[in-house]
Amino acid sequence: MHPTPSTPVALALFLGALLLAAPAAAQSSPTHGDHDLPTRSDRDEPAPDAHGAPHAQGAERLAFLLSGFEHVPDRPELDRVGTPTEVVGWLNAFLQNPAERTVIRLRALDLLSLYVSEEARAPLARIAAANHLADDHPLDASARTRAQARHRALTALARNEHPRAFEIWREALASDDIQIRITAIGLLRRHAPERALPHLEKLASEDTRPAVQRALNRPIGGSQHAPTRRIP
Repeated sequence: MHPTPSTPVALALFLGALLLAAPAAAQSSPTHGDHDLPTRSDRDEPAPDAHGAPHAQGAERLAFLLSGFEHVPDRPELDRVGTPTEVVGWLNAFLQNPAERTVIRLRALDLLSLYVSEEARAPLARIAAANHLADDHPLDASARTRAQARHRALTALARNEHPRAFEIWREALASDDIQIRITAIGLLRRHAPERALPHLEKLASEDTRPAVQRALNRPIGGSQHAPTRRIP
């Protein structure tokens, strides 16, 4: 018969064995020390690009650029957002969305002038030529927003070098809206003075309102660009 150790001694030996086994068990645990570490699949994924515009977020990035109070994106900046086809599609979507803020819609219209595709030029021409009070206006918007859009579109035709610009400006001379008429006068005088002269002379004899007469004779780009003779 071997002597049996006393209870206190046996308990001490048992606790000592537990203490020696604890570090090894902890190191082999799959959760020990890994609470804040990403999984392997997370580590393998590239970090999001903070400077570019991922394809899936292109429209959101464009909306952010359009909403700036002062900054207006140029063509190189738009090219970093998406391909020309993509950007023109997004701009048209913003323009035609009646739930979108007016400032976003009008800026989208402006930026379409930076593209020469038919998808960009067609809405410019339609809006520039449309009576903002017409029932079949191409924009679902208030009359005020439509009038603002027409002013912007008329000017955008020049920036775009639109092939129908002269025709649309000439027709805008007959608008009942005096501001549209004055905008068309300025664009014709600046961008097609020789071709426009007969039409401007005709308008001068028909519309004698002081604001129109001033627009017909106001120097364009400085006094050296004043008409060589008054109209009429």
